[in-house]
Amino acid sequence: MKPVLLFACLTLSATRIGLAHPEHEFMAGLTAPSPATVLLITPPELAEAWKPFAAWKKQIGKPVRILSTRQIAERYEAPDLQEKIRRCIRNHTDHLGTRWIILGGDSRENGTGGVPDRDTLHRTKSGDYDAVPTDIYYLSKKDWDSDNDGIYGEWEDDRESIDYPDGDVGLGRIPVRTAEDVRAYTNKVIAYESGYPGSDFATSMAYTSSVPSALDALQTDWDTHLSKVLKGGLVRHLSSGQQNAKPFNSANWINLINGRESGKIHMHGGGLHHGWLLEDGTVITFSHVAQLRNEGAYPFITTTSCFTGEFDRGEDPSIGESMIRHPKAGAIAIVAPSRDGRQDGTHLSMTRFWEHG
Repeated sequence: MKPVLLFACLTLSATRIGLAHPEHEFMAGLTAPSPATVLLITPPELAEAWKPFAAWKKQIGKPVRILSTRQIAERYEAPDLQEKIRRCIRNHTDHLGTRWIILGGDSRENGTGGVPDRDTLHRTKSGDYDAVPTDIYYLSKKDWDSDNDGIYGEWEDDRESIDYPDGDVGLGRIPVRTAEDVRAYTNKVIAYESGYPGSDFATSMAYTSSVPSALDALQTDWDTHLSKVLKGGLVRHLSSGQQNAKPFNSANWINLINGRESGKIHMHGGGLHHGWLLEDGTVITFSHVAQLRNEGAYPFITTTSCFTGEFDRGEDPSIGESMIRHPKAGAIAIVAPSRDGRQDGTHLSMTRFWEHG
């Protein structure tokens, strides 16, 4: 199960303008060559819509460079668009001091879409192989295809070319499809960064669980790890198996978010592409997201629920995307599995995320 967030080097041959160095890109007609803390890659049709986002980030000291996938495709040489994007990103992180990468667009099945993901081959818990969207490929110094067969991330055949990020650069995807999606998310970011709620919102953690057997582990996470990070913070539970806690049902979930009391939420349990499974067997879907009224108090959510972050599916949106795109409500960011997997491994990853992220 691969969670998604919604961050030897190849030397590019400068046989024509725009291949190797940022100053060459500037000469080719791209944006200003000044150091960009943030690189935002987006489909051509969304580039204009992202300008208010870039203006806000510049205002708070994080200059953004917007590049469209068309610009990248025209100025980098590589077998496909994904490899061109990877080389562009390495160019910026290696030469321009860029420290954050935003993939500002959605991906679709088979590595298509506005900002396509790189599908890599992984063995599932059932023993079969599946193509998994792997955005961290874009931070890699290598191309994940040692044998040049066009199948990426094969552990036996491509191991020498599989390179994982070292943590110096952050990357995330904002899976938007329309200019309206971009405007809605930009407004949420500005509200989040300019007027973050006070009181307990910043230091409280809410756990929801449809799996009673997981409650002890969740409490241990708080006691051992997160309470030390969120010093003086509060922990809340939404599960009928926890003493003095409310059941994990759709009404209580909506009230949890609309109550604006917890800026951090971890959701444990089963999931589907279109929703989170609840204790009573029902599902939180977009119809419940539409009932959220938490403008200005957007939580950061992690979840172990399989498929809830499956942003590359033909059927759109996933429940995670619904929470990101919904205007004036929902979440500011979600870390969610894009595929099926083992709960314990994903749970450990999320614990480490909160502890160190």
